[in-house]
Amino acid sequence: MATLGILECDVLYPDLIDDYTSYGTMLADLLRRFDPNLNIEYFDVHNAELPDQSQCDAYLLTGSKTGVYDDEPWITPLTEWLQSAHRRQERLMGICFGHQMLAHALGGHAGLSDKGWGVGNHMTEVDHRPLWLNDDLAAFQLIYSHKDQVTRLPEGGKRLAGSQFCEFAAWYLEDQILSFQGHPEFTPEYFERLLGRRREDVGEARLDAALNSIHQPNDDETIARWMLEFIHLPR
Repeated sequence: MATLGILECDVLYPDLIDDYTSYGTMLADLLRRFDPNLNIEYFDVHNAELPDQSQCDAYLLTGSKTGVYDDEPWITPLTEWLQSAHRRQERLMGICFGHQMLAHALGGHAGLSDKGWGVGNHMTEVDHRPLWLNDDLAAFQLIYSHKDQVTRLPEGGKRLAGSQFCEFAAWYLEDQILSFQGHPEFTPEYFERLLGRRREDVGEARLDAALNSIHQPNDDETIARWMLEFIHLPR
């Protein structure tokens, strides 16, 4: 039975906690729909709680309101832990902030995008695919909510999928890293409750278009299966 360590990189807004608990819980619920036996351990990164060496079979960094460039006391310890984990050839995954953090910590770059907010259901074309991935899907659609983007991949990283708006919407590094800007764990209802408070920042027209898109079918289940395939890769 595989063990996934989820590094919680944020705390939800108070009015969302009772219904959704955390980003890590939402991701765990999604993955366990397809692997009920997946063991999960949670780590509160905000309180300097990071895994011991090789404690889990794979690790997943969640989304966050924080940017990789923000001066928060937990960012440097997390960066150093990721660099050490990568040297140990730990298996690492990231979603949204986690996706950006992995790239940034390992020698790439992520920052505030001059394209503004990316919100709603977006389609990205698959560019390269890992040798281990048993899927020939040409494109996938997920719910997005971000104003930062990865702008340069670390050495050895390859773009898995992208679009004109988000060049590096997903990336991987052999069988060590798998990372997505989009949110397979987001439901339309969660998106509506989260983004409603950001209307002024996102912009009326952009947010209304996003809200009109989020009830379209997307590929969250496919991405969950990819993540599980990655977690269960033999050593």
